[in-house]
Amino acid sequence: MSKTIGLLTTYPRNTVPGLRFRIEQYITLLAREGYHLEWRSFFNDSAYRKFRNPSTSLGKRVILFLEAIQETLSESPRKKKWQGIYLYREATLLGTTFFERLWTRDLPILLDFDDAIWIPDVSESNRAFGWLKSAQKVPALLRMARVVTVCNQFLADYARQYANDVRIIPTTIDTELYRPVPKSPSDRVTIGWTGSYTTLKHLKVAENALLSLHRKYKDRIRFRFIGAPHYQPPFPAEVLPWRSESEVEDLQPLDIGLMPLPNDTWSRGKCALKALQYMALGIPPIISPVGMNCEVVEEGYNGLFAQNEDEWVDKISWLIENPSIRARIGQAARDTVENRYSVHANQSKYVAAFDAAFGRDSR
Repeated sequence: MSKTIGLLTTYPRNTVPGLRFRIEQYITLLAREGYHLEWRSFFNDSAYRKFRNPSTSLGKRVILFLEAIQETLSESPRKKKWQGIYLYREATLLGTTFFERLWTRDLPILLDFDDAIWIPDVSESNRAFGWLKSAQKVPALLRMARVVTVCNQFLADYARQYANDVRIIPTTIDTELYRPVPKSPSDRVTIGWTGSYTTLKHLKVAENALLSLHRKYKDRIRFRFIGAPHYQPPFPAEVLPWRSESEVEDLQPLDIGLMPLPNDTWSRGKCALKALQYMALGIPPIISPVGMNCEVVEEGYNGLFAQNEDEWVDKISWLIENPSIRARIGQAARDTVENRYSVHANQSKYVAAFDAAFGRDSR
């Protein structure tokens, strides 16, 4: 018998990487297994994009926020014929579980999160709303959940303080969609990064190193940065917005992919998604050895680690000057994703988690 499961989240569909790579690419598979997901987000697509845009005024953000609260209160969850809730992070940006409890109505909950969301980490553009957060919300949600899924051991260790059934399912890549393309011989090497407004601060960890590389190699290299179109680096670069329709095509020209991170608690909760995207496309990643990055990458085999400015310059230079090594590491990176971090390799874990929360294990 099929079940209708409410997908409850702050974000509209096809907007944030966590949802796209952790649940959206499994919706068809789950439907075949009898779990039909109905999306319900706090913000609609237009409101979310305006709310997150750094150019949107504080006053306009307040209006968008209040409109989303009003719509949430006016829409009766009793009209939904849901038999369970898949909750991604939280249902609203408010530091209360009132809305989660309103919408779940004692239904079984599968809670998924892919960052250290119990730690305050508010972007500059949304800092004015930081006071709405509460340190107690995440433990409360964990206690409410029948099953919790996270992407790494660091997050699981935290969740197990409050929840009984915690499962590690890595953030995964659809390797049918993410396919390497042959690179034509060229002396010019493209170095790139993908991210967002909120993760641009991580790219800046390596900014001085990239400036040094520009001075060293000049026209022999070029830079491509995706997802933070307002970024103005101190050297020539192609800066692109993130576009769902061309995400893979925008990444494929890269010869080297970057994932710098600060070594802090928030970063230790991250799921190595940028590295996995590059790796799936056969692009050798150079990353900070922080958190799950250390599980995904084996130094010198399927990627490289850089911990300071000198290492960023040295490791990137090594790959710039050795195309055969780039190709070898890129192939090993692709193999790693196919074997351990692909949708195909992890789909049974998703079905098992849904069965435990809503289906065969709970009947």
